[in-house]
Amino acid sequence: MEKKNSLFGLLTAISHAMIEAEPVLTELDSVIGDGDCGQGMKAGFTAVLKAIEGAEGANVQDLLKKTAMALISAVGGTSGAIYGTAFMKMAATVAKASEVSLSVISDALLAALEGAKMRGENTKVGDKTLIDAFEPAVYAFKEKIESGAPLREACAAATDAAEKGSDSTIDLIARKGRASYLGERSIGHRDAGSYGIVVICKAVQEYVG
Repeated sequence: MEKKNSLFGLLTAISHAMIEAEPVLTELDSVIGDGDCGQGMKAGFTAVLKAIEGAEGANVQDLLKKTAMALISAVGGTSGAIYGTAFMKMAATVAKASEVSLSVISDALLAALEGAKMRGENTKVGDKTLIDAFEPAVYAFKEKIESGAPLREACAAATDAAEKGSDSTIDLIARKGRASYLGERSIGHRDAGSYGIVVICKAVQEYVG
């Protein structure tokens, strides 16, 4: 990925996809959560579009930082902190690289995952959160890149893994967030955050082509 322009387009595509997903995210979160996931993501990614407006020529690190700060400010709460931390971790990883190669992107995503897990109070796969989709997506992407697969194939693998991870949350008992208060009553419902990861992965896959 080039240090200029391509990330701007990708962030724009992700933002529009998340804004458009607001009704679905709201519906999912209304069943076992606060019902504010959709509005939070819509507000956050609307802020991202505003933050990066006119920044087509900015480098990757700056664009990721702008995205992180916009999400932290506009989303607020745990979700804002998780997303903001993930993008800040990516920015820090990219800053250490001489060029943004596929391996650097993979490392940045891994750093984002670890940051998200930490900020989510050491959330792990099986807790019925966005990590259930995010972690398998990151590792599927990493495996493809390490095997020498092209970006397009790696993104497709990540999307497939995210979808399966999100599907798995339906049968899980929530162990984090408001949904955890429901205990076994949370079984049978998809985690909204995990679906948000699917939306992002699909947007990336479509953008990459």
